[in-house]
Amino acid sequence: MSPPERGSELERLELELLLEAVWRHHGFDLRDHARPLLLRQLRRHLREERMENLSVLQGRVLHHAEALDGLLRALSGPPRPLFDDPGFFRAFRTRVVPVLRTWPSVRVWHAGCGSGEETYALAILLMEEGLWGRCRLYASDSSEGLLADARTGAVPLPDEEEARHYLEAGGRRALSDYYMRDGNWAVFARTLREGIFFTQHNLATDGSFNEFQVVVCRDTLLSYNRALSHRVHQRLYESLSRFGFLCLGRKESVASTPHAAAYEEMEDSGRVFRRVA
Repeated sequence: MSPPERGSELERLELELLLEAVWRHHGFDLRDHARPLLLRQLRRHLREERMENLSVLQGRVLHHAEALDGLLRALSGPPRPLFDDPGFFRAFRTRVVPVLRTWPSVRVWHAGCGSGEETYALAILLMEEGLWGRCRLYASDSSEGLLADARTGAVPLPDEEEARHYLEAGGRRALSDYYMRDGNWAVFARTLREGIFFTQHNLATDGSFNEFQVVVCRDTLLSYNRALSHRVHQRLYESLSRFGFLCLGRKESVASTPHAAAYEEMEDSGRVFRRVA
């Protein structure tokens, strides 16, 4: 076996040991994450933390809680800019909001919320559409560290591109109306912060915890292998009320899942599916 092959084989072994250690010691199941993406994320994390290899990372994760939080943050990817996908939010306003207005109350679950940027963008939209007073917005992530960041309501000060995306998404005011500036940070208004219920939830291992009219889970499924993706789709399906809406990322779909026949895709909606069965 050549040296590159030996190195690749050793890295694969280190990876499996790391994932097993995280599962056994901390209860976080990363074993069904898609390997190519997972390895890219971990290699970047090693470079940023100046660690030599995955065995060093395993030792830190087993003995230091902050190392686990750092690992989960690394696997979540970088924070998303506000209104990062204007087309989705615009479609949500035109396709989903009119239906939500016909219901006396609305429960929304944002699964895999990270540090909350997209959650707050969704909250702004619901407020502008007059739904905030009868809406309960739940946001979940597996990383308690990211959730702690999200609960503060503080995000990097939006730049001109984010302000433009807000308007392209159908925004009706100035984005700055929703936050107070604190140096290089924007702190969202209390009415937004206090209306969002951030909770720890692991899509890989935890079951459904309520019934929702809207489930938003965008670009999270891309990091899972086929088996885990199907299990997570099962949980999302179980969490969604009949005629509720499932919002996925642009590269995601229900087409190859066991529940494909239970949904119809909303026309020109940017991956919004309605449960019809």
